[in-house]
Amino acid sequence: MISPSGDIKDMTVPWIFQDLRKDKETGTLVFSRDKVKKEVFFKNGDILFATSNLKEDRLGEFLLRTGKITDAQFDKASGIVINTGRKLGAALFEIGALSAQELVSQVKRQVTEIILNIFRWRDGRYQYDNGPLPLSEIIPLHISTGDLIISGVRDLEWKGVRKSLPPIDTILRPTTDPSLLFQSAHLDEDQRAVFLLIDGSRSIQEICVLSGIGDFNTLKAIYVLLALRLAETGEIQTAEDKISYKVVRETVGTGEQQEKKAPAPGITVTRELIQNAYESLERQNYFEVLDVSRSATPLELKKAYFHLAKLYHPDRHFESAMSDMKEKLEALFSRIHDAYDTLSSQTKRDQYNIDLASGEKKRQTVEHGRQEKTGSEAAARVQFSEGMKQFNQGNFWGAAEAFEWAARLDPNNAEYVFQRGLTLARIPRRGHDAEEYFVEAIKIAPQNIEYYLALGDFYTKSGLKAKALATYQDALLRDPNSDRIKEALKKISG
Repeated sequence: MISPSGDIKDMTVPWIFQDLRKDKETGTLVFSRDKVKKEVFFKNGDILFATSNLKEDRLGEFLLRTGKITDAQFDKASGIVINTGRKLGAALFEIGALSAQELVSQVKRQVTEIILNIFRWRDGRYQYDNGPLPLSEIIPLHISTGDLIISGVRDLEWKGVRKSLPPIDTILRPTTDPSLLFQSAHLDEDQRAVFLLIDGSRSIQEICVLSGIGDFNTLKAIYVLLALRLAETGEIQTAEDKISYKVVRETVGTGEQQEKKAPAPGITVTRELIQNAYESLERQNYFEVLDVSRSATPLELKKAYFHLAKLYHPDRHFESAMSDMKEKLEALFSRIHDAYDTLSSQTKRDQYNIDLASGEKKRQTVEHGRQEKTGSEAAARVQFSEGMKQFNQGNFWGAAEAFEWAARLDPNNAEYVFQRGLTLARIPRRGHDAEEYFVEAIKIAPQNIEYYLALGDFYTKSGLKAKALATYQDALLRDPNSDRIKEALKKISG
C-alpha cells in the first residue's frame, strides 16, 4: 500500500488508484501542485467523483468549451445561481439548456477529464483522507479504474514513460492477483501481445526483441501493464510461482478472449447466474464454493479460484444492466477469495475440515445469525444502490422508496437515512419531512460533518436562520478546523 501522503513521481498516480481500488477504500484523494488542487472521491474502491479549483475545470467552462451550451444560456443560468444560490447544473436544467440525462452525462465527462489530467502530473503532492464523503454533491461515475488508467496514460510523453520504467535488464512476470488480473481494462493489440511475452524469465530488452512491434511501442505497452499492476518485476522461481503462472496463462486465455472479455469458454455471465450463485453462498461450504473435492490439489484449487474470480470480478461488470448487481458480485468475489485463502493454506484447511466435521451446534447458531445479518445488510445495500440509480436519473419518488427500504433493512446505517432526507428535500411538498431524516442521521453518526452541513443548508433555505446557526455551531464544536463549516457560519451570520 502506498503511503497516505507523499510526492508525485513516476507511476504514483495509477498505483495509488489501484491500491485504493484493491483495498476497497472510501475517502478522498487530494492532489496539489502550486495553487492547483484536485480531489478524487472513492467509495468502496470505486471512483465516484472529482473536483478541481481550476476555472477551466468548472462545469460551466467545460460545457462552453465543448459546445454543449451557449454564452447566453451560461449567463442566464449564472444569474439564477447568483440570485438563488442553486447549483449551475440545476439552473441549466431549469432553463431547458440541458435535460436531466444530458446533465448527468456531461458532469461525468467533466469529472473524467479532471481525473485524466491528473495522470499527466509528474510532480506535486498527494494526500489520502478516509473521512466521510460529500455524498450530496456527488454524481457517481461508474467507470472502471483500469480503463481510466489506460485513457490517462495513453497520451503521455515518451520522456516520462522511459523515466518511469525500470532498467532494460529487469525481468518481468505477470501478476497472480485475481483482483488485478481480471480488472476491467481493455488492452489494445500491442499491449495484449506484450503481456503474453511476460513470463518471469524474460527481461524488458528480450521482450522488445521478441515483440515485433518496435522498441517504442513495446516499452509503452510495458508502461501500461506496470501501471495497471498486470505485470511486476521479478522472476518466477518457487513451485508456487510456477503453479500460479501456469494457471494465469490458462485462465487469461488468448488475446481474442481478452478483447471480448469472455470470462470462460461456453459461459456467459448473466443476472440469473449471478443471482443463483449469490443465493447459494449461505448453504455452501468452502469446497462447494470453489466446486472442488475435499482432496483437491494446490493446482486444482488455483484453477478453480481463478476461474470463478474471472467470472464474478465486480470490475468486469460496469454495464448499466448490471449496476444493481454490484453488491452481490462483491459478496461473491469476497467469499471466493476467503475460500481459496483458507483451503490453500494447509494449516487453515486442516482446521476448517475439523470445523466441518465437528458440527458444533454453537458454531452453527453463530454462523446462522451472522449470515442472517449479512443477508439483511446485503439486501439493504442493493436497495441503496437502486435508490442512488433512481436519484441520479431524477426519479426522486422511486429513490425515496428504495432508501426507505434500505433503512428498514439496516436501520443503523446513517448513510441510508441521510440519503432519504436529501431525496425528500427535492420532492415538492415533502421537503419538510427531510429534517426528520437529517436529524436521525446525525444521531446515528454524530461525527459526520456532512450531515450537519446538509441540515444547516436545509434550515437556511427554509428561512430558519436560528436553527441553521445552531446546527453549524454544533458542527464546529466537532470539527473546529473545518473551513466549510466556518464559511457556512460566516454566510448565515451575514
